[in-house]
Amino acid sequence: MSLVGAVKRANAKGTPEESIALRVAVLVAVLAAAGAAVSQGVGGPTLRVAATLGIAFGFAYSHHARYQNGYVLKGFLAAGVLLAFGSFLSQTSGAGAQALNELQVPLAELFLWVQVLHSLDVPARRDLLFSLLSSLVLMAVAAVLSVSSALGPFLLVWAIATLASLVLAHRSELAERPSLDVPLPSAAASTRAAGRKSVRPVVAVVAMALALALAVFLVLPAAGPGRAVAFPSRLANRLPVPEQGGLANPSLGGDDPASRDGQTSSTGTGRASTGYFGFSESLDTGIRGRPDNTLVMRVRAARPDFWRGQTFDTWDGRTWKQSDQRIRSSSGDGAIELIRAAEDRPFASGRELIQTVHVEATGPNLLFAAHSAKKVYFPDRRVFEMSDGTIRTAVHLPDDSVYTVVSERMPAGEDDLRRAGEIGRRGDDAALVERYTTLPPNVPKRVRELADRLAAESPNRYDLVRSIERWMAENTAYTLDIPPLPAGADAVEQFLFEDQQGFCEQIATALVVMLRSQHIPARLAVGYAPGQRNPFTGMWEVRAKDAHAWAEVWFPSVGWQQFDPTASVPLAGDPYSGAAATGLLAYVKAMLPSVPDALRTSARPLVLAGAPLLVGAFFAVRELRRRRREARRAWADVALGRLERMGTKQGRSRRPWETPTGYARTLAVSVLADARVQRVAALVEADAFAPGPPDPDARAEADRLLTELEERVGV
Repeated sequence: MSLVGAVKRANAKGTPEESIALRVAVLVAVLAAAGAAVSQGVGGPTLRVAATLGIAFGFAYSHHARYQNGYVLKGFLAAGVLLAFGSFLSQTSGAGAQALNELQVPLAELFLWVQVLHSLDVPARRDLLFSLLSSLVLMAVAAVLSVSSALGPFLLVWAIATLASLVLAHRSELAERPSLDVPLPSAAASTRAAGRKSVRPVVAVVAMALALALAVFLVLPAAGPGRAVAFPSRLANRLPVPEQGGLANPSLGGDDPASRDGQTSSTGTGRASTGYFGFSESLDTGIRGRPDNTLVMRVRAARPDFWRGQTFDTWDGRTWKQSDQRIRSSSGDGAIELIRAAEDRPFASGRELIQTVHVEATGPNLLFAAHSAKKVYFPDRRVFEMSDGTIRTAVHLPDDSVYTVVSERMPAGEDDLRRAGEIGRRGDDAALVERYTTLPPNVPKRVRELADRLAAESPNRYDLVRSIERWMAENTAYTLDIPPLPAGADAVEQFLFEDQQGFCEQIATALVVMLRSQHIPARLAVGYAPGQRNPFTGMWEVRAKDAHAWAEVWFPSVGWQQFDPTASVPLAGDPYSGAAATGLLAYVKAMLPSVPDALRTSARPLVLAGAPLLVGAFFAVRELRRRRREARRAWADVALGRLERMGTKQGRSRRPWETPTGYARTLAVSVLADARVQRVAALVEADAFAPGPPDPDARAEADRLLTELEERVGV
C-alpha cells in the first residue's frame, strides 16, 4: 500500500448521513454540553457565541457539504486547532505544581474550541457519533467545575438528546440494510417494526442504568475530603480594604467597620439584605432583625461544622467586643501556614477537615472555616490572624471568590470532655482564665444564682453546659420576633427571666455569661451554621439567614469546644459517615413550595377520605381498559371468550384443538347442560365465517343468551 493511498483512505469520508432528525438530535446534545460548560464560567464572549451559533452553523454546513471532499476544510480546521492550543499554552505558562487547579478552565476552553471546529466537519454517521462522545466528555468537564444544581437542566436535555441520537442512529443503520425481495409496503413495515424493536432494549438499558445509579447514590458513602496537589482558589478581583488587617463588611452599608464617619464603603451603597450585624467590631444584642434567604456561600466539606468567622470576649451587659486587636500577617506561595495561638493548637493529633468555600455574595473580609484553621489556600497569598483564630484578608471577597481552609480539631467526644476537668480553674492557664472569665461587676443576682444552682447539680463543666442548655430549652423559647431590649436592661436577665424568648445571640450569650460566673473560660463565636447539604453536589449551601452565634467553651487538655442550644452539630469526636444521598429528602422538600397551614392541618382527613376513592378509581380504570381492549377485538372473539370463561369456571377449559362448536357441544352435555350453549356456538361460528356483513339480530340474540348463561353460572 502506497503512502498516498493510506492518506487518502484515512481522510476518506464515510457514507454521508441523510437523517436530518439524527443530526438535529446530536446537535441538541452538543449544544447542551457546551451550554453546561459555558454556565460554569468557561470562555469569554467570543467563545460563548461560537459555542452556540457557531456549533449550530457548523452542523448545518456539514449537512450541506456532506458530499464534498474536505481537504481544504481539514487544513482550515488543523490551523484553528493549533491557534486554540497556542492560546492554551499562553494562558497556562508559568503555572506550577501548586496551581494545577488553574489549568481547569483553560483546558475546558481548549476542548470547547475543538468541539466548535469539529462541528464544521461532521458529514457521516460516525462523525456525528464522535461528536456525541465528545459531548459526553464536555459534560463531564462541566460537572467537575460545577458547584450547584444549575447543571441539572443541561444534563437532562443532554441525556434525552443522547438517547434519541442513539435510537435514530440505529434506525438509520437499519434503513441502509438491503431488504428482502418483497413488495415495498412490506419492506417499509418491516423496517418500522425493526426500529420499534431497537428502541426497547435502549429504553430498558437506560431504565436499568438509572435504577442502578439511584441505588448506588442512596448507599454510596459521601466523598471524603481528599488530598490534592493543589486546592481550588480564585479571586474575582483584588480590591484592597481601607486598612490592612482591619475588618471590612460592605454588606452593612453605613455600619461597615471600614467606613469613615458613617459613610458607606466603596464597595456598597447601603445595608444589604444579607448583612449580619455580628460581622463587625462589636455585637449589640439589642439589635433586632435577621438577614434574608440569599445564598452567601457553598462549602465543600466531608462533614458539617460551624463555619466560624470571629469571636468576642468582652461583655458589658448588652454589647460584645474583642479585647485583643493585635494582628499578625501570614503569607505564602500556595499554602499559607497559619501561626495560630497556643490555645488554638490541638493537645494531641488532631482530625483534619478540608473546606473549599465558594463565595456567592459579597460580605466581610473574613475567611469562614471550622475551628481551628491551620492552613489556607488563598489567591492573594497573604492573610491576617488575630489571637482568637480570626482570619482576615487584605482584600474584599466579592462573589465568585474561592478559597480553601484546612482545619484541625482534637477528636473529643462526650466522655473525653467529661474527663477533661472539674468545674473551676483546675488545669486552666491563668492568662486564659483572666481573659475569658471576666464579667462586668453588675451581673444580675438572679443570673448568678441560677448558674450556681445548675453548677451544684453538675459534676463537671461538660455536664454543666448541657444542664444550662436543658434549662433554657424548658424555660425559654426560640423566636426571631422578640421585643426591643429596654434601655439600661441587662440582656441576659431580660432573656432568662422577663421575655423568656430570644434568638441565637441572646441564647449563646446567656450560656457564656453563666459559665463565666463559674470561672469556666468561654467566649461568643459568630459565623454561619452548617447550612443545608445539597446531595447532588455534595456541598453545604449556606444562606444569609444561617448567620449564627454560639458559645465556645475551654476544656483543659482538649481546647475550645463549640456548643449551641439552637442547632444540632456533632462534636469533633462524634462519628459522621453520611451517604452521598444524605439530606436528599430535606433538600427536595426545601425546593418545593411551602404547603399552606390549612392544607397541612387537613392533610390526614383528606388522605383517609381519599384512599377509598383512589382504590375505587384504580379498579374502575382497570375495568375500563379491559373493556376497551375487548372492544377492539372481533365480536366473535369476544363472544367466544365469554363462553370459555363460563366453561372454565365450571371446571372444563377449552382444549387447544377444539373448535367453538365442538367445545360448546361438550359444555352442553356436561358442565353446563343447557341447549342455549350450542345455539350461541352456532351463531358465533356463523358470524365468524359469514361471507357478507354481520347480522345485528344474530349478534343481539347471542349476546342475550350469553348474558342469561352468565347470570345462571354467576360470572
